Amino acid sequence: MTMNRIQTQYPASMLAEQEKETRFAALRYVLSQDKAALVEAIETCGLVGRSGVGRPVADKWQLCRAQSADDKIMLLNGVDTDPLLPAARILIDQAPDRVIEGMLIAAFIVGANQGIVCLDETDEDQKAQVETYLKTLVDEGVLGDKVLGSDFSFKVGVAGVPAKFVCREDTALIAALSGKPAMSGLTPPLPEASGFEGRPTLVHAAQTAAQIAAVCAQLASGGDVSQTQLVAVSGAVRQPGYAELPLGICVQDVVETVAGGMSDDAELKFVQAGGSAGPILTAEELDLKLDYDSFEQSGRTLGIASVVVCDSKTCVVDYVKDVQRTMNQASCGKCVMGREGTWQMQEFTHDMTTGKSKIDDPNMLKELAEGIRAGAMCSVCKSAGIPVKSAMECFPEEFELHMRRKKCPTMVCKKYVTFHILPDKCTGCTDCLTKCPVDAIAGGEGLIHVIDQDLCNNCGICEEICQPGADAIVRAGAVKPKTPEKPVPVGSFVSKSGLGGLRKKRRK
Repeated sequence: MTMNRIQTQYPASMLAEQEKETRFAALRYVLSQDKAALVEAIETCGLVGRSGVGRPVADKWQLCRAQSADDKIMLLNGVDTDPLLPAARILIDQAPDRVIEGMLIAAFIVGANQGIVCLDETDEDQKAQVETYLKTLVDEGVLGDKVLGSDFSFKVGVAGVPAKFVCREDTALIAALSGKPAMSGLTPPLPEASGFEGRPTLVHAAQTAAQIAAVCAQLASGGDVSQTQLVAVSGAVRQPGYAELPLGICVQDVVETVAGGMSDDAELKFVQAGGSAGPILTAEELDLKLDYDSFEQSGRTLGIASVVVCDSKTCVVDYVKDVQRTMNQASCGKCVMGREGTWQMQEFTHDMTTGKSKIDDPNMLKELAEGIRAGAMCSVCKSAGIPVKSAMECFPEEFELHMRRKKCPTMVCKKYVTFHILPDKCTGCTDCLTKCPVDAIAGGEGLIHVIDQDLCNNCGICEEICQPGADAIVRAGAVKPKTPEKPVPVGSFVSKSGLGGLRKKRRK
């Protein structure tokens, strides 16, 4: 889905271009302030990292500042690990000044003189773009020796790392940067004490760095400190895309005010909020605010500020099946609960949609989700069971239909439906007939095609082929459409209500 910037009524965005005279104003202010006082100010405003882990920024700073080593290093995580919100890409492309300014501020406060911008190793164009940009900052005196004429020096390089979900976690990013498998590390010590190359290492995501710069700019102006966040909204809404919004905006406002409400003829069924590992919410729960405190108080976990809106045509079981496959792929595989637990959840949810579920599967799946949260080593895998557990709590009847009665009320799960060709729409083109992998379609050019239900394997290839043209393939549950028993000429089949069969066309 194409994600577009959503115009909102909110105040000037940190994505907006800055005038030359105001560039790096927050950094100029910070360079003249007491570091301990700045840490206290950041702690007071409650700034939390935006990587998806949710660790307070001040906690990282205090631990890194406490280290006596003189070789501290700052890492900027510029990799988008969750596909639902490309925050790093957005900010590095549109607001690089703010990202690097935040990186410099954090490095100055903790006493780091070297930094590395970590980018997707497969994107050579972005790497070249960032390297060119950093060189211009050196020429302007913003980077290098004596930053902006101060006693602070900071040199920055660029490195590529795998764009894996687990790399949102600091120790996994450090492992990847070190040339090791991208896996979460055992703690303690935390990276701020001993991280990259054994050095005290401060890691911030690009969005966290931009927020640090924004907050310090407000401190410099003497005004009240407020925070924003990048929010992505997708699915069955009028305006899918991303926007910069106040921290703590509720899900309802994101759907209605920002995204323009549900798309035409769509009825809200559920929302997944908080990233790929976020909880499933019903329409009655959309007053939940998109901030870490609100999610934690409600017993949920906020990864990133994304909202996926699903309408009544969506099968919640099929949806969480895809989510659990994503979470299994996201696992680094280091711990047993993360490696085996996410795989088992993937298998359980796959069985739900293919008629293979057993009587005890619901209870086993819930126990597995709780066990992973308690026993997995990193925050990525700890949250892996949240989507399916919350979905089962919100839609127990739909899971019951799939797992016990082998039915899909939305007719999304292919194993629970049959495919039929509507005789009044079939054009006799033979496209689906020639592509059927099991030769279940009978017909010929100019003839209404017929699907042999005994041979059909429910792969759905015929539906995909026919949709752009005639759109004659339909799915059916208990009620089947009237179709001819054998191929007949196009336009020659007429059906009465309650009766099916071949009828000759009346002569005019």
